[in-house]
Amino acid sequence: MSTDERTLATIRFAVIGAGRLGASMALAMRAKGADLVAYSCLTAEGRERARRFLGLEATPDLATLAALKPDVYLITVPDASLSEVAAKLAHEIRAHGVPSGDVPLVLHTSGANSVEELASCADAGATVLAFHPLQTFSEPLTGSTRFAGSAVAVTPGPGPHYDRARDFGFSLARSLGSQPFLLEDDHKVLYHAAACVASNYLVTLEHQARRIFVDAGMPRDEAMAYFMPLVRGAIDNLALQGPVAALTGPLSRGDSNTIAAHLRELEDKVPDLVSLYRTMGLATLDLVRARDEVSSEQIADLVRILGGPAPTAPTASMDMTTNDDAPAARV
Repeated sequence: MSTDERTLATIRFAVIGAGRLGASMALAMRAKGADLVAYSCLTAEGRERARRFLGLEATPDLATLAALKPDVYLITVPDASLSEVAAKLAHEIRAHGVPSGDVPLVLHTSGANSVEELASCADAGATVLAFHPLQTFSEPLTGSTRFAGSAVAVTPGPGPHYDRARDFGFSLARSLGSQPFLLEDDHKVLYHAAACVASNYLVTLEHQARRIFVDAGMPRDEAMAYFMPLVRGAIDNLALQGPVAALTGPLSRGDSNTIAAHLRELEDKVPDLVSLYRTMGLATLDLVRARDEVSSEQIADLVRILGGPAPTAPTASMDMTTNDDAPAARV
C-alpha cells in the first residue's frame, strides 16, 4: 500500500527541526494516530524544549533519523537552511534506502520558499511537496490545536509524482481538520507577503496602538487587556461582514476634523508613528470609497490632510464584500 493511500494512523513520520511549528505539527499528527519515530533539533536548547513537548529524545544526526526509514519527513527548519538540510537528507535517503520499497514523502512547511528547495530529495527518489498551514504557531501545545479549521497551502513538486504529492498534501490537511488548497509555486512569495500583512503586521499594529494608549494615560499593565475586546470586535465584524462593511471610525464617516486632530496630537506626543498613521489612513480610503457613503469632496479633503496623492479607484481584485443591512458601528 502506498503512503498516500494509508490513513494517518498507519504513517511513521520524522520531524527535522522540531521548533514551534515542527513540534505543533508533530503533536497534531500524533493525536490523529500517526507514529512519530524521530525528530532532530539544531541546538541543545531546542532539543530540550522539544523533548518536554514530545516526550522523546532527539536523534543526534540525520543519518540516525533516516536509518529509521520513516514514511514521511517533515522539514520545518528556518527558510535559509532549507536547501542545505534537504541536500543532507537526500544523501541519507540514498544511503539508507526506502521502507519496504515504498517511496518516502518529504515536505517542507515554508510559506515563501519554492518546492524546488527539495529538488535534491526528489532526485534521491522521494515525492516532495510544500505544506504551509495558514496559521500562527507561538508554542506547540496551543499550536497543535490550530490546524483544525485553518487553511493549508499545498504545492506539489513537479514531475511524475505531482499527483501523489498533491493527494497526500490534501489528505494530510483534511486529517488534521484543515482546509487544503492548491498554491502554484510561482505564487508562493506573494501569498506569503499577504500572510505577513494579515498576521504579523496586525501584531505590530496592536503593539504600536498599545504605545499610544499608554501615552494617553491607560495603565501600562492593563492596556492590552483593556483594548483587546475592541480588536476582537473588529476581527469578528471582518469575518462576518467583509472589510467594507466592517470598517468603522472617523474615516468611514469622512470626519476630517478628527483625523486632523489625531495627526496634531501624534506629531506632538509620538512623532515616530505619524508616517504609519498616514500610510494606514491613505490605504483605508479605498474601503471608504467602496462604502459610497462619503462624498468625493470629503475624500479629497482626507487625502490632503493625510498627505497623500489622489485615492485610486477600487480594483477588481479587491474584496468588496459588504452587508448593506448591517449598521455601521461607531468607534
